[in-house]
Parts: sequence; structure tokens; C-alpha cells
Amino acid sequence: MTVEHNKRLAREFLEASCVGDEQTMRDITTDDFTWWLLPSTPFGGTHAKDDFLAMLKQTFANADGPFTIEFGDFTAEDDRVSVTAQGNVKMKNGKVYDGHYHILFYFRDGKISSGREYFDSALVLDVFAP
Repeated sequence: MTVEHNKRLAREFLEASCVGDEQTMRDITTDDFTWWLLPSTPFGGTHAKDDFLAMLKQTFANADGPFTIEFGDFTAEDDRVSVTAQGNVKMKNGKVYDGHYHILFYFRDGKISSGREYFDSALVLDVFAP
């Protein structure tokens, strides 16, 4: 696949994640898809596809409004796409998550095979930790 195809899928994945569109995320990822999150948070580590999607669903259950995202840079080479973005969502606990991200996507056979998400871990702990 082309880097343009991969950039389009990365954008589609992130847009689907913002609205909880699990089916789209399943369709554009490999069966053995994994997602890595910074290990310094309660969500940290490498997650298999079903675990990651369940965690995302739980996050949306605690949201008090829509999750919005503003994209920054998309940089692509070979089987990788790097994305910078800023996301925002108000949570039911009254806190606002206004996070900055760098996400590195990997591709195989025309689908997303894995992702690595870097974010402000102090903000995640403040907003999402029990």
C-alpha cells in the first residue's frame, strides 16, 4: 500500500476512536493488532485488539460529551505513519482532558497492525486515575 493510503487509515482510525466506532476500528486493523500506551499510567502497556477496544469503550462511558480531536502533522514513510494531535473531552467527574498526542502507526497488508501512543501522563493520571 502507499503512504497516502496509510495516512488515510491512520486518520480514519483516530476519527473512529473519537466517536466510539468500534466496527470501523476492527475493519481497518489486523486480527493481531496491538496498541501500546505509556506504562506510567493505569492504562499502560501493550494491549491486544479486544482489550484495547474494551478500554476505549469504558473511557467513553465516563465521558460527559463528545471527544474532539485536532490533527497536527501526518508524516509517513514505508510501513509507518506518525501523527500529532490534540484531543479534548469533558468527563463525568467534571475534569477536562485536553491532551496532546504523538501516535506512531505501523501497517501490514493494507491495515493497521499496531500503534504506539505517547501523551501527557500527568494529565492522564489527574483526569482518569481512580
